[in-house]
Amino acid sequence: MKVKIFAAVLAAAMTLTAFAGCAQVEEEAPEVTEVTVEEVQPYPVTIGSLVFNAAPETVGSLSPAITDIIAELGFADKLAGVSSYCSFDGMPSTLADLGSSANPDADAIIKAAPGLLISHSPIAKKDITAIESAGTRVLIIPAPTSVDGLYALYHDIYRVFCGSDENEDAAVSSCFEKLERSFANYDGILGNYVYIMSSKLAFASDSSFGGDFFSHLGKNAAAEEEGISLTKERLLELDPEYIIIPSGMKISRLPEDLSAVQNNKVIRLDKETEQLLERPTSEVYKAADFIAAAIKALDEPQTDGE
Repeated sequence: MKVKIFAAVLAAAMTLTAFAGCAQVEEEAPEVTEVTVEEVQPYPVTIGSLVFNAAPETVGSLSPAITDIIAELGFADKLAGVSSYCSFDGMPSTLADLGSSANPDADAIIKAAPGLLISHSPIAKKDITAIESAGTRVLIIPAPTSVDGLYALYHDIYRVFCGSDENEDAAVSSCFEKLERSFANYDGILGNYVYIMSSKLAFASDSSFGGDFFSHLGKNAAAEEEGISLTKERLLELDPEYIIIPSGMKISRLPEDLSAVQNNKVIRLDKETEQLLERPTSEVYKAADFIAAAIKALDEPQTDGE
């Protein structure tokens, strides 16, 4: 009986050893599958209504802000011509004068023959037809209506020249270091404010660039208002801590019972700051610096002079 039991145990052990040996062979020789990673190509990219399969060799710009951004990103050497209003540090005097987006000089554009013409504003169809027939593509990029839109504009212009490559984010971020620093330093400095854009009490909502920009420095009391202007009664109801007005507007156009008027907290923009808000680039950080300096000045005794 003991012999039969021993034989049975020995047979079972041999069977387990055989199975273990098979498992070991399978672990030592796994199936190898090769994985090929496809390299991401920077082109094609789609900007606005155009698809770019490669960078244009030369570019013309009909918008000062776009010209400034092209130069800031390091592509000034690609410019074949600019608008009559464009100017940046180191701009060659040899660049062709292409007119403006409102009145483009089609003959000058055709003569300069840029591979691409960029404008913020729409161009008349007849001019586009003539320019495109001569071999120049036309790209219309609307002006940004927010700070995020300004970032997107920089990305679009970078992609025109480099496609979507690994350096894109770093190149754009480096342009906005001063603006980000200003937003961090002046966060909440405006408290509760309204940006009045004309003597008729037209105001900036958060859907405009100026309104969105100042909302990074405080809370826009008119953010939820409808229409394009406020009545004096409604402005009194909102009664913001600060009021921002354009360079050509007198404080006397505001209701005298406003807290901002009585507390000397009305900030009048200068023309340079207005232009920065109308044609925004990363240099718009200077508008935040202006507001901070104006608030500091208002805290000091002064004479209105009106």
